[in-house]
Amino acid sequence: MSESEKQIDVVEEAQTVGGALKVIIPVALGMFLVGFDADLYFFGGTFITTIIHVNAFYIGVASSGFAAGIAIFSVIGGYIFDKITTRNGIIISLAIISIFSTLTGFVTNQYELVAYRFLVGFGTGMIQPEIIAFLGDIRPERRQTVIASEGIAFGLGLFVAPYIFSAYSTLATFDIPFIIAGISGLALIVVVLALVPSKYKAYKKPEKSIIEVINKPLIFISASFLFFGISYFAFESYATPYMEAYGFSKGAAAVAFSTFGLALLIATLPGGIIGDKFKRKLVIIASAIIMVIANVMMFIQTPIFLVITLSIILFGAGYGIYGNVSAFAQETVEDQWRGSAVGFMFLIFNIGSLVGGTLMGAAISLVGYRMAGLYVMIIPMILSFILITLTPKIKIPSGGKSSKTKKVIEPE
Repeated sequence: MSESEKQIDVVEEAQTVGGALKVIIPVALGMFLVGFDADLYFFGGTFITTIIHVNAFYIGVASSGFAAGIAIFSVIGGYIFDKITTRNGIIISLAIISIFSTLTGFVTNQYELVAYRFLVGFGTGMIQPEIIAFLGDIRPERRQTVIASEGIAFGLGLFVAPYIFSAYSTLATFDIPFIIAGISGLALIVVVLALVPSKYKAYKKPEKSIIEVINKPLIFISASFLFFGISYFAFESYATPYMEAYGFSKGAAAVAFSTFGLALLIATLPGGIIGDKFKRKLVIIASAIIMVIANVMMFIQTPIFLVITLSIILFGAGYGIYGNVSAFAQETVEDQWRGSAVGFMFLIFNIGSLVGGTLMGAAISLVGYRMAGLYVMIIPMILSFILITLTPKIKIPSGGKSSKTKKVIEPE
């Protein structure tokens, strides 16, 4: 069998349940590493800064550096998906994340911390649009249902990371959790090399230029994602210090914080199925309402364990359903620019992420945690909700939600 025939078989194989799992799981698991590494840092940030004797303000600075790396390279990752082999792009991204996640475990000062988190963001920025565009392209008629696999993997990474950090860090060291992240990344590279084809679709010259890709629906949904990014990174950067400040133990904070990933994991697939079956915009609006309620619950009163845990669960579930923005972005453009559309959306999202961590840190120092939550989490989420409601309807281009995947291959 020729190389071309093998690759046609792989694309066709994704149309069956067993074949789809073989192709989708290795790619989606890249987002497990993204979530696992991110929550190792976000949960452990306050402990890391204490151990290396730097101000907790650098939690937000390093988070913003991480977001800056993602923002800068999101468009590059999406463009790579549109122009070169998906497998190679994913492998390069996994290698970057693995190396600099491991090095995060050995930082000794704030400069190394910010630099390594920026470089992890570099890899994350590339891999997110690559994975999402790949998954959304395999089964367009079930776009978000397939994309949900990356959300499940991401949520799983978020869920287990606080427990791994709690179990394998000490009062003096935090290297082992990040070594585990590096080893996980290496294992994923091996799996991707073994199972994912280097080429899977034919290249067809797009009818529109990349500038024309940035249409009104994509701009509005990306603007909504911008304000969500502010709220989300404010939460990720300072949820643990917030709970600590009100007397939560490290173990209790780990349990509460981990429920975000668990809820995301559980809600992502049902959210994807609903988004594929009904009006996707309405599903995204509903998810934003859930997250606004969650944010209000977090800060409306002095945190009580059960209340804040429930609020974190709602925030995670809302995020899982909100993942429909990825499919929405892909459906605004023709096939040849799906990766670039997702990359653009993540660029805008991570500009918000870049602001969120640092802004939350500054607001906490000025007005305290609860008022900071109002200004940096609740208000941006309300704006995110408003922008979704204002997003224009889209006409699905060729290859959109209702189209079928064709048997095609990439050229050499």
